[in-house]
Amino acid sequence: MARREALLASIALPLLMQQSAQADAEYNKFFGMASPPTSYGGYGGNANESPKYTFEYPAGWKQEVPSKVEKGTQGIDGRVVNPRSKDQRAFVITLTRAGEDNARFQLTDTESTFASFAGADYDLQDALSDATNTEKGESEKEGIKFFNYKIDSPAYVYLSSIAVKDGKVFALFVRSPSRLYGAAANDLQHIVDTFKLL
Repeated sequence: MARREALLASIALPLLMQQSAQADAEYNKFFGMASPPTSYGGYGGNANESPKYTFEYPAGWKQEVPSKVEKGTQGIDGRVVNPRSKDQRAFVITLTRAGEDNARFQLTDTESTFASFAGADYDLQDALSDATNTEKGESEKEGIKFFNYKIDSPAYVYLSSIAVKDGKVFALFVRSPSRLYGAAANDLQHIVDTFKLL
């Protein structure tokens, strides 16, 4: 009997370890540097600089490096895309000056906040003006306040989490065509839930 139990254990343990590894492999970690445009793409800057933010994204998604122009004109620092539907994506915008009291970005006012970022994603302003539902919330992670938003519109659903640290605004946007949102809702929310500043 002990031999049979040992044999079953020797079969079951690797299977359990494989399932655990697969669960861990459901998501990859993204680390963003929030580098200024002048040092973006390996031009100048400090190669030993540590990441400024992180989030987890579905393992099947791919990282896309924004161009120096996207970084300089739109503030896009990092982006991941679902290769099966490139319209489903997550991207982080970093802006260097938040103003002394964060009032410049009015993070509690959805329209003002999103208008500041609309240049990085032109569908964002349309989604905001056509919104059928807008939700706001706040959370705190390691002493930093995050302003969280969900915008439902006929074309797109946007999830966002925005925070300020050391005078810099960090804004994560997760975008999905509305027709695809329901099936991917848990993965898309996971991106937002794991977004944190380092």
